[in-house]
Amino acid sequence: MKFKILFLLLAIIISCENGGNEGRNGDTSEDKTTQAGTFESAVEPISAADSIRLSSYYKVYVRRGDKWKEMVVRDALCSDANKHRAIWNDWDNSKALRDTMSYCIFEDDFSGPVEVLVEKLDGQAKDVRVRPTLWEITPEIKTDGRIAFTIPSYEHRKVSVEFDGDRQHNLFLFPVRPDGDKPTESSYGTKYYGPGEHHEGKVTLHEGETLYIDYGAILYAEVQVVGNDCTVAGHGVLCGDDLRHYGDQYSNGAIILNCNPGRPGVLKNLLIKDITIINGPSWNVSVYNYDGVTIDGVNAICWELNGDGIDIVCSKNVEIKNCFLRNYDDCITLKVRFNAKPESDLSDVHIHHNLIWNDYARGIVIGPEAGNRDYSSGYIHDVLVEDCIILQHKAGRALDDLRAGFAIGQYASPDNSWGGGTAERIEMITARNLVFDNIDVSGRNVALWQYPDMDGICFMRHITLENFTILNENKVFTPAIYVQANQHSLNGLHLKNIMMDGKRITARGDSLVIHGDVTFDIE
Repeated sequence: MKFKILFLLLAIIISCENGGNEGRNGDTSEDKTTQAGTFESAVEPISAADSIRLSSYYKVYVRRGDKWKEMVVRDALCSDANKHRAIWNDWDNSKALRDTMSYCIFEDDFSGPVEVLVEKLDGQAKDVRVRPTLWEITPEIKTDGRIAFTIPSYEHRKVSVEFDGDRQHNLFLFPVRPDGDKPTESSYGTKYYGPGEHHEGKVTLHEGETLYIDYGAILYAEVQVVGNDCTVAGHGVLCGDDLRHYGDQYSNGAIILNCNPGRPGVLKNLLIKDITIINGPSWNVSVYNYDGVTIDGVNAICWELNGDGIDIVCSKNVEIKNCFLRNYDDCITLKVRFNAKPESDLSDVHIHHNLIWNDYARGIVIGPEAGNRDYSSGYIHDVLVEDCIILQHKAGRALDDLRAGFAIGQYASPDNSWGGGTAERIEMITARNLVFDNIDVSGRNVALWQYPDMDGICFMRHITLENFTILNENKVFTPAIYVQANQHSLNGLHLKNIMMDGKRITARGDSLVIHGDVTFDIE
């Protein structure tokens, strides 16, 4: 009888202990893997149709009930700014200025936190980080070498996974909820591309048309939008591998998503949503002379000079949100430029909740091409940038110098050639709630720069920077905020609650450097 009682008590204790180890679906990954016998037997592999250009460096698995589903991971070229000593392109990689990173797009309904496993195929890592840092996602290196972590919410879904401090060969995750409203191949006015590879050369959207690149699709094409009320959307990839990458110092390749290329006038109502752009041969997204633009959830990875992420030129009523951009050149840039038709204002722009990774030039930059008083009155005004995270910036040591994670620059946009004239004014710019997440030691967090080589005096007015959080474990040696007016005028620079390493910047000094005719206040 005593043995039976002891046996029952032991069974109860074991049951209670097992019940305390529940994960999202009532069990832990290690328990389920053990129950299945081997990890491989608990995995739903990717289909043969999805096995297109798979990554040589990583595998990614996502929890699906009591199994793991392997997701498609692909590689992408990125720029290695550590090797750059000047601005140049390297078309055949003879100078070895490129590296290879990886990315994974997967769909999940995000009804709760999402469990992820990452397998590194070229050796085990000793240290793993999942950034943004403030999202507090803590990875665990399992005994089999796989890395486990949980994406806590849909709002914090896009992340960079980095191994042993290596930011050149990292892994981006681009999760997204399934699109319940996506069109089909037979939908009116829709150019639909389903799962698989599609080599199209060029795709043109006219009035009211939609380009839809579905989940699992790779569209190799240059896309031009020439009409009002157009949409480019989907969870697939727009890839520039088929397009010619060429030039001299600067790229002469095609703009992979070119909106209003002929510029016969102002177009209206453009939506670009959720697509991923890889290996564009020039600017990735070009938007000229538009009224009403929404760019939502776009991802981009681009290695080359002139490979800007998103360029908005002489447009108004623009919103850019939820994007994850890695570019050698500017990630997001707002311009009044000589080849706009008309060379009108850039205004009423809202940039928010974006992740920015800049390998050499600028993360988010207002300017530097800021119109030209000799040719038009178009100027930059009424811009709000908020709730963005700068994950990386490099090469801030160069004394160009507008290179920074966040920047405002003022330079005269010439008439078809660089040099000459005076930039129009820039005014009513607010940037708030920005996080600079341990950028590279060679980088710069914030720069405001009025270029010296202009014919007359140009003006910036009413610039507000507030609630900046600068994480600085890499000990960046450039000032946190660098302002250079040269011979020009910056009137009304308002600085509020600028925090670096947990300490508020309250005065000029090593962290705040200001040169020239600048009227400012700080609190």
